[in-house]
Amino acid sequence: MKIIKGIFILLVLVNLNLLFAQAKDAPAPAASKDAPAAGEGNEAGDTIKGELVADDDTDAGLSEDERKKKKEILKQEAMWKNQDYVGYNKAFEDLHKLSKAFANNKYRLALSAYQSGMNTILKMRESVEQYRKEQAEKKRLDEKWYWQKIDRKANEERYIAREKMSAKLAAVTYFTKAINHLDDITNPDLKETEAYKTLLSSVYRSWIMAEYDTQNYPQCIPILELYLEIKENEKEYPAHKYLASCYSFEENTLKKYKAGSDDQIQKLKYKKNVHLLRATELKYGKGTVEYKHIVDLVNKDEVISVNP
Repeated sequence: MKIIKGIFILLVLVNLNLLFAQAKDAPAPAASKDAPAAGEGNEAGDTIKGELVADDDTDAGLSEDERKKKKEILKQEAMWKNQDYVGYNKAFEDLHKLSKAFANNKYRLALSAYQSGMNTILKMRESVEQYRKEQAEKKRLDEKWYWQKIDRKANEERYIAREKMSAKLAAVTYFTKAINHLDDITNPDLKETEAYKTLLSSVYRSWIMAEYDTQNYPQCIPILELYLEIKENEKEYPAHKYLASCYSFEENTLKKYKAGSDDQIQKLKYKKNVHLLRATELKYGKGTVEYKHIVDLVNKDEVISVNP
């Protein structure tokens, strides 16, 4: 009996060793196609880099003369080191703002603020979705009359509107910080890099949508105009659609409160129609029924606006 038990234990140990060897040699599972990659990008599909450019601190890529010059500069700084020095003329001290290190620091701060703003909006959307789901699943045994249901739904929508407004105002604050950080980068060469333009476009775009949703239309106009000046952004029809809407609000406000001259109203009307036509052209193309319809509306708008 003892011999049989010994043989059985030996077989079990052999099988365990075989299983362990197979698990060790098995290939690692492939990454899921649905898993997001690091630095995946924003809602518009642009990939946002975590760093603007390679830093100044390393000697990699420097020529022999550049290394000697850098060594000499460090030597001079060591000889003239004075912790109590305060520059009277700030022009020279401001030159550090042109460095790659300064630009990278501002870029990272801008990216962090942008991500915080986007997270604020995403969390709000998740919260609103969860709230809607919870309200839909509740049993309303106390609602005996139709007006009670209407009143409850109105209260729910007011709550959701407050949540959205609060989140978007907070997001605008983050996006404004991001814009300010990017504006602090003064090196013209670094401002022409693809990474800078991509992040700036993303921040502008998110700021515009959030600010527009708070119905602060006049504030959107200068940012929209700056957005259209960046790389290929002028070809994005939604930007022109937003801008036409903002100019329309400005025009109607001046008319309603009689706060501007006829010349000011005409200028706003012209800008509104220019961007309305451009948005239609980009989306539908010239020669289409949609474009001709907008042209007719613009012509009527211009004719009506002319004083007899």
